[in-house]
Amino acid sequence: MIDSKPTSKVTLQPRRWELAVCLIVAVVLRGAVLWLHSYDLTNDRDAYLGIARGVAEGRGYSDVDRLTPTAFRPPLFTLQLAGLMLIVPTAAAVAIVNLIWGVVAVWAAWSAGVWLGLDRWSMLVALLVAVDPMLLQYSAQPMTEVTCAGLVALLILWIVRRDRSEFVQQMVIGIVFGCLVLCRPTFWPLAGLASVGWGICATVKSCRRSRDRSTSWGSLFPWRLVAGTLIVVAPWVIRNQLEMGSPILMTTHGGYTLLLANNPVFYSEVVDRGWGADWGQRSFEKWQYDLHRSLDEAVGPDASEIARDRWQSEQARQFIVANPKRFLRAVGYRFRSLWSTVPQSEAAASASPKLIQLVGWYYTAVEILFVVGMLVVAASCLKETGRREWWPLFALVLTVQIVHLVYWTNARMRAPIVPVISLFAVAPLARKPQMASPALVASSTK
Repeated sequence: MIDSKPTSKVTLQPRRWELAVCLIVAVVLRGAVLWLHSYDLTNDRDAYLGIARGVAEGRGYSDVDRLTPTAFRPPLFTLQLAGLMLIVPTAAAVAIVNLIWGVVAVWAAWSAGVWLGLDRWSMLVALLVAVDPMLLQYSAQPMTEVTCAGLVALLILWIVRRDRSEFVQQMVIGIVFGCLVLCRPTFWPLAGLASVGWGICATVKSCRRSRDRSTSWGSLFPWRLVAGTLIVVAPWVIRNQLEMGSPILMTTHGGYTLLLANNPVFYSEVVDRGWGADWGQRSFEKWQYDLHRSLDEAVGPDASEIARDRWQSEQARQFIVANPKRFLRAVGYRFRSLWSTVPQSEAAASASPKLIQLVGWYYTAVEILFVVGMLVVAASCLKETGRREWWPLFALVLTVQIVHLVYWTNARMRAPIVPVISLFAVAPLARKPQMASPALVASSTK
C-alpha cells in the first residue's frame, strides 16, 4: 500500500542529455530492427492482427476463423493496433505501437532509477532496456512483449515516485495495472501478492495506532488503487458477460497454455530428455492436430471457447496429478527456460552462431548482476525500512516466476520485466540504492 503524503511538485531534470542519449539509442536500434525485419511486422503468429483487423472492419472482437465473439487474446494490444489500422497500413500500425512503447519503457526505467536513488547509474538502467536483445527482436513482431515492458516500467515509476498526491498516485497505479493485466494476464497474481503485503502493513499500522479511534481498516484500504483498476478492467469483464455469457476476467487462452506445458508428448520429448532437448516442429504440429481432434470428440466441434478452455485445463490438471515426479522435473525445466541466456528453437535457427554467443554473454552478465542486485537490495531493505519501494520490484519478479513454473515458458516470457531486471542489475553499482526524496531528485540532477 502506498503510504505517502503530498510533497512539493518536483520536475525530474537529472542530466537530461543522458536521457536524450538513451532515447536516441532506443529509437535508432528499434528503427534498424524494424527496417531489417519488416517482413515480421505482419507475421500473425498469435492472431492479434486477425482480431484487430476484425475490430477495424466493424466485425467486433471476434475469432479469426469462426467470426464469433472471442476472449482468446487479451484486448489492450489488439485494440491499439485496431485503432491505428483505421488510418495506416497493418505493418505501420505494429511498428508505431512497438516503437512508442519501446521508448516509454526506456524513459520510465530511467525515471524510476532516479527516484530509487540510482542517480547517475539511471542512465545505465535505461541503456540496458534500450539495447535488450529480446525487446529489440519483438519490436518488429505483432506481439505483446514490448507494450508489456513499457507498462511494467510505468507501473514501477508510479509506485516509486513521490511528487504527486496519494489520491492521484494510487489512481494512476490502479489504471496502469489494469492496462498491464489487459495486455498480459500473467500479472494478475501481483494483485494477490499486493493484497498480502497490504494486509500485513495494515495489521501492523492498526496495532501501532490502536489507541487512535479514527484509524480503521477501512481508512487504510487502498480503495483508489482498486477503483483505478476497475475503471480499466470492468469494461472487458462486462463485454465478456454480454457477448460470451460469462464474466471472463482474463482470457480463454489459459487452458491451452497450461496443457501445452503439461502433456505426455512435451514431457517425453523435452522434459525427460534433459536440458537442451527441443520439441521438434513435426511432433508439435502432430500434437496440435491430435489435440484439436480430441477436443472436437470431447466437447463437440461447435463448442464455445469457454468449454474448450475448461476441457484443456482439466486435461492438464489430470496429467499433472497423475505424474507428480515428472511435473517437478518440468518445473525445473521451465525455471531454466525462463532464465535461459541463449536463444532457443526458432530464434536460434534464424541467428548466426556468433550473434547467439554474443547474446549469451550479454544475458549471462546481466543476470549475474541481477541476482547480486536482488541480494544487495534485499539486505538493504531488511536493515532500513525507508527502502520499502523496492519490494514491489521483488513482487513483479516473483509473479512472473510463479506463473511460469506451471504454464508454458521460454525466455521471451521474461521480456516484460526487463525494466525490473535492469534496475536490480544496476543497483549494486550505485553507492546507496535507496529511495530519493523529491528535494534530492531536484537538487542532485541540476
